[in-house]
Amino acid sequence: MSDVQRLKEQLHQVSAEAKQAAGGLVGFKLRFTQHSALVESLIAGTATGVDRDITEILEAAGKAVEQAAEALEIASAGCKSYADQI
Repeated sequence: MSDVQRLKEQLHQVSAEAKQAAGGLVGFKLRFTQHSALVESLIAGTATGVDRDITEILEAAGKAVEQAAEALEIASAGCKSYADQI
């Protein structure tokens, strides 16, 4: 097997794993959002700084998970595209 063929196979493998990981993160994000919403509803109306902080932390974490899933989708598509071109 040539180096080019091995590279193509490796790129397709990375693409598939990145796509699978992105899908897993999307599912996690859904569950995380549901749990975060419950936490936020339970602490709603409180005036402590810690309560506001945890809400901000949960929102930031949710956004980071979403961005990670998007980055994995981009990586997956890029690897596949490159593998198909070589």
